Amino acid sequence: MKLLRFLLEIDGKKIREIPFFDNLNIITSKKNSDASGNSVGKSTLGRILDYLFDGSIKPIYIDEEFQTPKQEIEQLLTKSEVYVSLEYLGLDNQYNIIKRRLSTNVDLQDYILNGEEVTSKEYNAHIMGSIFNVYSAKPTLRKLAPKFFRTTQHRMTKTVNFDNGRNVSRSDISTVFLYLFNFNDTEILTKVHKLKTTIKGYERNLKAFNSVISQDKIVSSITSIRREIAKLERSLLSSEKGIDKLEIVSKINAIDDEQNTLSDEILSLDLKIKNIIETKKILSNNEQVYLLSELQSIYEYASVKIESTLEDYRQALSFHNHLLSTKLEFVSHGLINLQEEHEKATVRFAQLNNQKHSLFDELKSKKKIEEISDAMKEIGKLDKELAKLTAIIDKKDDIDSRLFSERKNLTELSGELEAELTNVASFEQKFIDNFKKYTHDFYGVEYKFSLHLDQEKGECIPHVDDVESNNEGGLKRLEVVTFDLAYIKTVCDKKALRPNFVLHDSIDEIDIQHVRKVFDESIKLPGQHIVSMLSDKLNHEDYQNYKPHIILELSQSNKFFKI
Repeated sequence: MKLLRFLLEIDGKKIREIPFFDNLNIITSKKNSDASGNSVGKSTLGRILDYLFDGSIKPIYIDEEFQTPKQEIEQLLTKSEVYVSLEYLGLDNQYNIIKRRLSTNVDLQDYILNGEEVTSKEYNAHIMGSIFNVYSAKPTLRKLAPKFFRTTQHRMTKTVNFDNGRNVSRSDISTVFLYLFNFNDTEILTKVHKLKTTIKGYERNLKAFNSVISQDKIVSSITSIRREIAKLERSLLSSEKGIDKLEIVSKINAIDDEQNTLSDEILSLDLKIKNIIETKKILSNNEQVYLLSELQSIYEYASVKIESTLEDYRQALSFHNHLLSTKLEFVSHGLINLQEEHEKATVRFAQLNNQKHSLFDELKSKKKIEEISDAMKEIGKLDKELAKLTAIIDKKDDIDSRLFSERKNLTELSGELEAELTNVASFEQKFIDNFKKYTHDFYGVEYKFSLHLDQEKGECIPHVDDVESNNEGGLKRLEVVTFDLAYIKTVCDKKALRPNFVLHDSIDEIDIQHVRKVFDESIKLPGQHIVSMLSDKLNHEDYQNYKPHIILELSQSNKFFKI
């Protein structure tokens, strides 16, 4: 990959265009100027590049020492439309442009990708893929950027602990360095990080539950309560004077079952008997017909002769009466048997009722109702307490089960993790060799570096044994520079898909002899090294030697924003 060009536009006008060279790129103040080279904006490009990588805008216009706004820059960002963009070739050698507006208003800080406005999520994802070869949730852009844009005193003096952002954990540092050292499938890092976080949470919760269970003696309390409930239940059904109340209850249940069967039978017999009686009633009503002699008298009085008609009617009536008689006989058949069965079932039902009442009386006579009620209340109270305690145990068991499952998932990742850690170890060894060479050339001593890689846990604790470096002076800054140069060289040696650029701000505290060496090594570097410094550090010969590598030269009359 390669950084190509930086562009600054104010209100639609191109104000500054800065190309990036291969290997060494110098940002400095104008040589042979009577005015001071301070406060001209040498650090601004690095801070803007960090902002383009989704960093904060505050370092661009807030004074680092006094934490107060630089009014002229604040007014520019407030009153004008200021856009900055970076052109680069990604790891896939594809051309890209990322662009943002510099504004103190967060809502106006647009994210523009290859000419199109996008969301911050889309913007960051594109940078992570095209520049860092990361397509997973971890590591994040803001955890990686401080390594490549060392734009603050902290970043320039902390070789491995360069990120001083909020909530930076050991796990975050481990994840970043595993990525830096060629852990390719970063999704595994995300999964491992998530699993470890989950496992730690479960372990913490499990410890708390075990503590409560132990201190409150919950297990023994549950055993005791269950024993007491069983005792009360036995007392309700215990034998007294040779009578087993459990057997009595069993008899009552048997009687209930028989009565249910009899109820169905009685209901069915009732229905059949009522149907027969109703049918007989209807048939009996059909017998109400006039007598033949009465009909004859009526018609004779009217001087009407109907002898032949009456004869026909007599025959029809005889047939009708015979039919009714036969039907009544048929319908009534079996009625007596049904009535006998009904009576028998009713009598049996009553007998069972008497038996059941007798059994109930026998139960009541063995223990007062008040005592039974008290026992039942106590059982209910104990059941509630038991439910509360068993809920704690159930929750603990659930956490235990989840913890086992997550540990199993972590173990299953161990095979994939092992292969990736082999890559990391190989990269680390090459880096150690390069770092030793650089530190020996600069310090006369081979610095020791180790990831302190834990193969089993898949974690690392990076550390530099800085035997010659002071805490925050020029030698410490030199250590940071040599570390980053060794990293870029190792990326090239291992052909790793990792960024091969770095920006170091304000290397003025480094001794000029070391600065020359840094520049000479950077010129040979298979990557891009961007540095800022005052030109006062360079004599005329140095200035002429390194002038072809100067990408930006500022002065009091030509400040970064040209205001």
